[in-house]
Amino acid sequence: MSASRGMVRAATAAAAASEAPSRRASNKARTTAAILDAARACIAEGGVQAMTMDQVAARAPVSRATLFNYFAGKAELIDALVESNEAGFFVAVQTWRAAEGLSIGERLTGLFAATGRYLRRATPIQRELLGISWLAWNDLVSVPRVARVLATFAGLLADARDRGEIAPDIDMAAAGEIVCNSFLGVIHAWRMDAAYPVADRLDGAARLLAVMLQPDRPAPAIPPRIKIPGL
Repeated sequence: MSASRGMVRAATAAAAASEAPSRRASNKARTTAAILDAARACIAEGGVQAMTMDQVAARAPVSRATLFNYFAGKAELIDALVESNEAGFFVAVQTWRAAEGLSIGERLTGLFAATGRYLRRATPIQRELLGISWLAWNDLVSVPRVARVLATFAGLLADARDRGEIAPDIDMAAAGEIVCNSFLGVIHAWRMDAAYPVADRLDGAARLLAVMLQPDRPAPAIPPRIKIPGL
């Protein structure tokens, strides 16, 4: 009987030990989310420049020591907010890449049109975070971020090349930069001017890019729509 109880205790201890990392990860995720939500609330009240780490800690609420254990400083916290804000973009591009039966022109016009709809309903916080993203709040962190955006567009074009839709000798890195800079340029103009017709400009840019990439094929008359997970 005692041996049986010992086996039960051992099994219980093993189960508890296996659950501990999961609980720690869950607690860490909740704390991180609370800190990011608090930072967004502080930005909504006074803007990025006025936000302080003490304000974020008080609103989270977490101790100042806990906050700095998660984020070494304000720049790192802002980088996390920007990364969270950008996550939907990468999900959207991957979804358009995986969509079946669409040409590169349809993918670009669809992606740009979806972005225009998103930006038209963006909150002031999202607008400010987009500005930080493009203007590089933290240069060291922004370098790999921009590289990832460029690689994402280059991948979209490489798919089209592999499907035989665009010339095989096109420099994918250069083409990706052209598409990326067109995309980001329109978004930057919108960030600077609330009245800027961002949806129309994105639509026009996508159509021009589509014709440049496939000169023998007209741009789609109506941009297609697809369901983007989580958006």
